[in-house]
Amino acid sequence: MKRTKKLLSVLLICMVAIMAFPAVSYGATKVNSADGNWTILADYNKDTCTVIAYNGSDANLVIPSKIDGLKVTELYFGYQVGSPDSNRCANRNAIVTIQIPNTVTSIKYASFANLPNLKSVKIPTSVKTFGTDLFAGCTSLESFTIPAAMKELPNGIFGGCTSLSKVTIHSKVTALKDSAFAGCTSLKSVKLPSGLKTIGYNCFGTYYTDKCGLESISIPNTVTSMGYYTFSNCENLTSVKLSTGCKLIPMRAFIDCTSLRTITIPSAYTEISHQAFEGCTNLTTVVCRSDLDIASLYTAIEPTAILTIYSPSSAAKVKSYCKSKGIRWKSLNPPAWVSKKRTTSAATLKWKAVSGATGYKVYKKTGTGSYKLVKTTTGTSYKATGLKKGTTYRFYVTTLKKDALGQTIESKSSTVYKTYLKK
Repeated sequence: MKRTKKLLSVLLICMVAIMAFPAVSYGATKVNSADGNWTILADYNKDTCTVIAYNGSDANLVIPSKIDGLKVTELYFGYQVGSPDSNRCANRNAIVTIQIPNTVTSIKYASFANLPNLKSVKIPTSVKTFGTDLFAGCTSLESFTIPAAMKELPNGIFGGCTSLSKVTIHSKVTALKDSAFAGCTSLKSVKLPSGLKTIGYNCFGTYYTDKCGLESISIPNTVTSMGYYTFSNCENLTSVKLSTGCKLIPMRAFIDCTSLRTITIPSAYTEISHQAFEGCTNLTTVVCRSDLDIASLYTAIEPTAILTIYSPSSAAKVKSYCKSKGIRWKSLNPPAWVSKKRTTSAATLKWKAVSGATGYKVYKKTGTGSYKLVKTTTGTSYKATGLKKGTTYRFYVTTLKKDALGQTIESKSSTVYKTYLKK
């Protein structure tokens, strides 16, 4: 007991001694620069600083590499603003250009957000990390080239950039995060990188009250997942090529895409989720596999008088869905082979006519290359000439049909014919 009291006395003396001295902070200190133009978080132990505010009036903002002898390593104009709708630049309505020194390695949350007259930013290769909502609300930004170090487009990076019409995305970008292009009303098309893997929630969809101006999109086959509302309210979207790497069209992915008229769903897809195509009132043609799961609790595909769903007749799942929703269904089967003959330098292929077909497409693959379209025909045969010994050739045929509004649709492929003649 005495020992416990003695220990408590020692601890009390130590606490009083500590409180008698002023606290020493080893972190960053918020200060204004000597010239009054900048507010920084100064780290005097490392002789570095983070710029958190600009207090000057230059429209062409040049950020120095040093402020009061401290190396500028980070920009954080969104520091404690709480929302990308504001920014810690005193003259944010006047800023037109921003130049960043190569000492900067990190640009944090909303640093350039809500600069309504910003047209260009020079980002050096030294910058390796990028915050969310980086350019959100920059309504005068017209074009942008994604820096090489940016491997993922952060959440909301261009949200509400209503003048943005051109974005160049390099091949090493693997993800477009949530709301990356939401509200970009002038962006009619964007070339997605060949290595892209994921497209986030609301990526091209509604941003507050704005809508994306996207007219066409081709999703690389490397993409394996898309988030909810991916293209929601893209009212001008007319052409979509889906990735063959996905299995699911997520909830409300194309809701209210009122200009979308046709969609072909690759055979890799197993499910269309709730309300995926709800509000697509001008959709005339959907082509899909016959055993696709289509959500029925909240209608995945909105029934209209002009809509027809085409699928092979080998299974009844899609046909049954159409019957339950009052949607017109028609069979769309690839042609079946009748004969395949090979000589030393040619191959003659014949297939059975498909009822109602308006044509056929023949595809060929040479060696380890990719399939290429070699013939579009209304006939039921094709002769491939100039074949060489020692080379493997593969062929398949698809069926073409036109719907009531003249849209051409294409079936999945026939079985592949493979031929090889030894040397």
